[in-house]
Amino acid sequence: MDSSSWENLLMVGQIVRAHGLKGECKVVPESDDPKRLLNLKRLWIGITPQTARPYEVESVRLQTSKRGIIALMRFSGINTVNDVQTLGKLPVFAQLEDLPPLQPGEFFLHDLVGATVVMDDGAPVGKLKDILEVPNYDIYVVERSGKKDALIPAVPEFVVTTDVNIGRIVIRPVDGLLD
Repeated sequence: MDSSSWENLLMVGQIVRAHGLKGECKVVPESDDPKRLLNLKRLWIGITPQTARPYEVESVRLQTSKRGIIALMRFSGINTVNDVQTLGKLPVFAQLEDLPPLQPGEFFLHDLVGATVVMDDGAPVGKLKDILEVPNYDIYVVERSGKKDALIPAVPEFVVTTDVNIGRIVIRPVDGLLD
């Protein structure tokens, strides 16, 4: 795959295991709206976008599980439980242009990386370096000049506003959060 193709791949899920014996995969969606996976015709599977291989999507359906909503997916060339096991627990990627358009106020998390982080009084904190996804909420990793990175829970109690268009996140820190 040339670099112009893999640079536009976005992780949309993670294969967790086979479902049944005929090559169907259980995929945990990365989106807060799993329905975004329903109309995709082609996905890439691999450790990284650079190493991912394209697969045609033969079928997709959503199912409620203990983990929340999962996608049951069949890919071209994946016909048995052994084929799924050969894939392992790999990430699943989609081309950005193949994804449904975002609704007003929605954004991709990766679009926030590099945003300026300030306190609600305007004092600078740093730049958003990474986003850690944990079960109940995301954690913003904020790079600070001359200090260790700050970990900010991405919840309304701490994050006042997020403006992806201007690349700015306003936080309301509590004592000890930025120590």
